[in-house]
Amino acid sequence: MKILVADDDRVFQLILAKTLPQWGFDPLVVDNGEDAWLHLGSPDGPSIAILDWVMPRADGLEVCRRVRSCGLARYVYLILLTSNGASEELMSGLEAGADDYLSKPVNPDVLRLRLRAGCRVVESERRHRHIAENASDGIVTMEDGNRIQFANSSAGAIFGYERAELTGLDFATLVPEFERHLAAACFQRTADRNDGGRLRSCNPFEVTGKQRTGCSIVLEVSFSESKHSEHGYVRTAMIRDVTERRRLEGQRTQKQKLESIGQLAAGVAHEINTPIQYIGDNLQFLEESFASLHPALEIQRQLYREVTSGPIEAATVAAMRSVVETVDFEYLERETPSAITQALEGVHQVADIVRALKEFAHPGTAEMVPTDLNHLIESTVLLTRNHWNCLADLTLDLDPGLPLVACVAGEISQVTLDLIVNAADAIKDALRERPGARGKIIITTRVAGGCAEVRISDSGMGIPFEVRSKIFDPFFTTKDVGQGSGQALALAYASVVQKHHGALDFVTTVGAGTTFVVRLPLSAKKAYVAYEGKSHEIV
Repeated sequence: MKILVADDDRVFQLILAKTLPQWGFDPLVVDNGEDAWLHLGSPDGPSIAILDWVMPRADGLEVCRRVRSCGLARYVYLILLTSNGASEELMSGLEAGADDYLSKPVNPDVLRLRLRAGCRVVESERRHRHIAENASDGIVTMEDGNRIQFANSSAGAIFGYERAELTGLDFATLVPEFERHLAAACFQRTADRNDGGRLRSCNPFEVTGKQRTGCSIVLEVSFSESKHSEHGYVRTAMIRDVTERRRLEGQRTQKQKLESIGQLAAGVAHEINTPIQYIGDNLQFLEESFASLHPALEIQRQLYREVTSGPIEAATVAAMRSVVETVDFEYLERETPSAITQALEGVHQVADIVRALKEFAHPGTAEMVPTDLNHLIESTVLLTRNHWNCLADLTLDLDPGLPLVACVAGEISQVTLDLIVNAADAIKDALRERPGARGKIIITTRVAGGCAEVRISDSGMGIPFEVRSKIFDPFFTTKDVGQGSGQALALAYASVVQKHHGALDFVTTVGAGTTFVVRLPLSAKKAYVAYEGKSHEIV
């Protein structure tokens, strides 16, 4: 192992230059602080340094400070040599970054033991650094606020920097809103009783990061904080780029939206069919009208040529008289504008329907924005009208004082649609035994416990006890093969609970119906999540 000896005492230099190789070290000897710093600051420099406190050009304290502040890619174990054993002097040396100290004259046996201890520290640090450097996730440590002290290569790759370039940057430059998310996170003490309560961590949360190029990326970040008496809290961030995963989930959500539209296709087709019919009728009228006008246009052009070039032929006049007698110009003049107007009205109606479907099917922004939940529910009810109208009476009991809710509107709209469709399907199954009867769907909104609460109730048959624990499992469905994918409630749970930090629960009574309860937090901090994987039962 390379070891640096920086001392202006020529005799001491000669002694260590001869002794250190016998102990298995490769010594590099200099006589001043500047040369010592040049060797220690190089990428392949020594990992252990013996520094005299008093040297020309730069003393040992200055070299220690430079080593600790420059963000080297390796750890350097620093031993200070001093002829002054005062405790104040020793404290200043350790605060400058020294790991150990020896008093002059140096006892060779003590020096050898201290070097062995230094080797153990360096080897341990190398192992841990190797693990960090080869981790697939980004690892960043911060001291002095949010200044990055260490970053591995994966962190550099995530943000588009060289690893060394991240050292010294403010973490908020890379993740602008991490402080807000961190303030909302719940830190937990480690379960290790031997750490004296010095370590705490938080569950992962998603936040938007910014690459060097300015591109936004979706990150999953978890933090741990360890308390050090000399540095306060040292914060470590584990960072994972989930941009691609979120893109695939977005595609899956989009697919679910299209499946929902497929379920509503009959009603949408009916809405579009009426304007399409009179668009077609008016276009056919315009086609026939033009066919009758075409001969008149040909005669008009022939008549114009004869008027401008010479005498008018009798045959041309006769042809013109025949067209005037055959074509009803007054009728065409009266009906053609009306046909055009009606066709355009039909086009506008179809465009409005298609626009509404596009707004629902489009994933929209992935950011949470203040949303009028009542308006969102009303729009979704209109979109699903054909699905429930022939089965049930739907009642809206929406709180007019409900504040705007920060959410991803497209996802919550999808959750609402799926719950309404499920309610209609449950009523349809219940009415098989009661022909001619109608069911009830009631949708309410309220503020409860710091959350916006949405309840969607149906008068179906309720959920059987044996399947209640599986309701939110992916691909679970009680419908016949080919009738359901079993993903709607699983995706709804993922969106409401995992992404919006809310709650999705249900209460059910066999033979009477089910109420699904969606809770979305109103504050910036996470609301208490009431649902913890167990469905509540009311039998």
